[in-house]
Amino acid sequence: MAKKQPGLYGITYSNRDFTQADTWGKNQFNSSFPAGLTNFISSKNLDNVYIFLDKELKVNHGKISAEKLYGISPTSDDLFFSFESQYTPYEQLVIGTLPRVDLVTQSRSNGQILRPIEVKLTALPDNSTCHLSEENYGCEVVIRPDTIVYLACSIAVNFKDNRKQLVQLFGNKFDIIKDWTDGFSVWCRIDQT
Repeated sequence: MAKKQPGLYGITYSNRDFTQADTWGKNQFNSSFPAGLTNFISSKNLDNVYIFLDKELKVNHGKISAEKLYGISPTSDDLFFSFESQYTPYEQLVIGTLPRVDLVTQSRSNGQILRPIEVKLTALPDNSTCHLSEENYGCEVVIRPDTIVYLACSIAVNFKDNRKQLVQLFGNKFDIIKDWTDGFSVWCRIDQT
């Protein structure tokens, strides 16, 4: 009987070596485990809960398939999980070095970059809400500076051809800013939008 190698469900091709002990440590496991869990959920013909803002900017819960999340079927032999990697399509949008995102899905056959995925692994309820009734449960979500860079790049890409809609959301007072690397120039315009 062949000895099974350690791994996570459905993560066949990856830049992580699950035979190494440090791959199972907190900093790496926190982004690997949700991918394995997503693959398992998909194998049971279930979708992930998807939290999004509607047109009135209210929080809603929906469903998203693993295939839509990854940009490829989670059972595809062509799926590569690249953890803690740059989502290179955003390189043109930043000055300096693009930070890494928790997970980038790629096509093994042609190297095409498919999706950037920032993972937020948390518990519900957390220790500050566990004593409340279930309808008041909440969880802490930690947002890293790298996440903000990816959020800004995502906004830029999604609104590049629809500036009017972006102006409706944020206003047009930002046209005055000449140097976006100068925090004061940006910060003093925020309350004017």
